[in-house]
Amino acid sequence: MKPMLIIILVISVIGNVVGLFAIYKAFRYREALSQFQAYNKNLANNFEALKNDFPGALVYAADNHRLLAELPAEERRNMTVMFGASITRGFDPEKYLPGKKIINRGVGSQSNTQLLTRFSSDVLQLEPDRVVLKFCSGNFNPTCNVSTMWDEFETMALMAHHKGIGPMLATILPATREAEHYDNYSMADNIKAFNEKIKNLASKYDFPVVDYHKALADSEGFLPDNLARDEIHPNEKGYEIMASVLSPLVD
Repeated sequence: MKPMLIIILVISVIGNVVGLFAIYKAFRYREALSQFQAYNKNLANNFEALKNDFPGALVYAADNHRLLAELPAEERRNMTVMFGASITRGFDPEKYLPGKKIINRGVGSQSNTQLLTRFSSDVLQLEPDRVVLKFCSGNFNPTCNVSTMWDEFETMALMAHHKGIGPMLATILPATREAEHYDNYSMADNIKAFNEKIKNLASKYDFPVVDYHKALADSEGFLPDNLARDEIHPNEKGYEIMASVLSPLVD
């Protein structure tokens, strides 16, 4: 009788384990499905946004119109515009630099070409005192044309300069070590080379450099995990360090 009870007990335990595993897999499947659906929805929204407004000029159109209508030119000359893509978008000046006259004109997931296309509407027409010009490390991959990227960065800096707006050139943030996905291509090395060009341009025209890279990178040129939200974006501590770099350069 005892062997039979043991067999029944073993079968019961196995059944419970299998049942629990099936429930676990079902929950994981639901979680994965939910994440996939959210990703799909975000992809669809981004596609619609690109289709209807490739440069993203409509994102801040209403606020730009308000500023131009409400503030005289001399007041706008006291402002600093932060201009860039997703990392800039995540930098909340009211939170990290309270009391500073800064407005944010960051739009997530933008390429350098999109930034150039909306530079006039989001920066030049506002005629601020200064613009913090920043590109994202997410644009660096084996297929990117670094020469074109540089031409677009330099063009925006010189357009602002000739308009009487002081360009503040922000270095590209480091990416984490995990972002090095590619064979025969190093994001870290390409970001370092691009940042050297930024510093050379700044030296040539006496533009200030907002050296985020120096403040955030470890000894090997990577964004440390304790400062990262993901492979290319800083977390709150990372933004606090960025704010400490920018703060002495703006009113």
